[in-house]
Amino acid sequence: MRLAPVCTAALLLLTVAPLAACGSDTKDAAATSSAGEKEADGDGAEHSGTPQDVDCPGDAKAVDLPAGFPAPLPDGAVVVAVQQRDGGRTVVTAVVPAAEKDVLADLQAAYPAAGLTLTEGETEEHDAESNFTGGVTGRWGIRELADCSDPATRIDLVVRGS
Repeated sequence: MRLAPVCTAALLLLTVAPLAACGSDTKDAAATSSAGEKEADGDGAEHSGTPQDVDCPGDAKAVDLPAGFPAPLPDGAVVVAVQQRDGGRTVVTAVVPAAEKDVLADLQAAYPAAGLTLTEGETEEHDAESNFTGGVTGRWGIRELADCSDPATRIDLVVRGS
């Protein structure tokens, strides 16, 4: 049957895409967040609950972080989106009024201090990401917000209890 290779390729894409280690640029953020999160709805259409665009920290409209959220956020972070997803995952998007390199240093200190071990990650000039474990598993991705007048960084996290 001629459709089998197409179906196999589509299934492979949907299976492997959530494991992607690279962040996305703003144009691709609707399909994949910088935390590497991608999923499909019941109709097979891909979507992401993380906002494609975010406001600079001074203009961002804050939403509540779930009580007891197990992963630290940098000081001054403004949470702009929270979604509960299947598999017990919580996805959080926030903006931070600090340069990406400073947010990276904060996260690299805060996660071990919170009992979380940073694993498999990557740091580039304007973005970084890391997996983490320790009572929960997850991944964060940060990206410089170049359009803000003051230094600012976006952070996307996905956390799942173990």
